[in-house]
Amino acid sequence: MLKVIIYKTDNGNVAVTIPTGELTIEEVLAKDCPVGAIIVDDSTLPQGDDANYFDAWELVDGKVVVSEVKKQAIIDAQQATESAKQSAIAKLSAIGLTVEEISSLGVSK
Repeated sequence: MLKVIIYKTDNGNVAVTIPTGELTIEEVLAKDCPVGAIIVDDSTLPQGDDANYFDAWELVDGKVVVSEVKKQAIIDAQQATESAKQSAIAKLSAIGLTVEEISSLGVSK
């Protein structure tokens, strides 16, 4: 199992530091991490689908958890982007652009 260092950043996000092996994890903790940073096993970090929502991770009582509110905001933003993209494609198609022409603009289905 891989050991990593976790800590809360100034803006409330979670930072995960993975040592390169040049220094021991304890040396990295002492040298490069703020007070309050802790060493954990990477298996304690969110897994599966939750691992995809890094910006929703929060550090609570020494454990990384996924904020469902932040996760939903990320999902909503992704859906809004996809919806806007589909709307743009539909409008471009409506004015007669072909799939190839739309793709050449950097927009694809």
